[in-house]
Amino acid sequence: MIIFGWRVVFFTLSRGTFHCPACGGDRDYRRRQGRNFFTLFFVPVIPLTKTGGEIIECDTCKGRWNLGVLDVPTTAQLAQMPAMLLRMAIAQVLRSGDYTNAAVRSRAVAVVQQAGVAYDDNALNGDLARPFDEVRVEMGRAASALAPEARESILRAAAEIALADGKLSVSEEETLAAVGADLELTRVQVTGVVSMARQESGH
Repeated sequence: MIIFGWRVVFFTLSRGTFHCPACGGDRDYRRRQGRNFFTLFFVPVIPLTKTGGEIIECDTCKGRWNLGVLDVPTTAQLAQMPAMLLRMAIAQVLRSGDYTNAAVRSRAVAVVQQAGVAYDDNALNGDLARPFDEVRVEMGRAASALAPEARESILRAAAEIALADGKLSVSEEETLAAVGADLELTRVQVTGVVSMARQESGH
């Protein structure tokens, strides 16, 4: 007697680390895709069509979620986020002014290093070379994970760098406003932060 049928088999497409909603912490995951197989004596023999969309499966609790779960930052990503946003904010305002000024560049590198990041002039050049729109999208995606006070602190550091070589230019003011918006700060918050930076710099 020949026994045949159909069965869904899941294949692992990639692996990584994510914040598991069920476990409540960072866990290893497998990104998987199901596929229908023709079975003979309960053994998958012939691959047929794919079934359903890709899923994320937790290696610990075996829970399954859609790909949107990967948008939630892990603990490690959250720890790196303030420094990452600081780098991007400083690079944005720096290139809206005189980014060749050696003293300002040195100050920008020092500020990022103070945030606990290995950073040098070459890394700054890399940040300056990134497309403006790409950076804005990345900042907007990451900003919501930080408290308002942390976001204001990042904007203030960027404003201080912009003021390091004198009064703000129109371009620098516009960039600070854009950075503040990307950090999800209100206009009132942006104005207040920039005003405080101006007062401290004497400009």
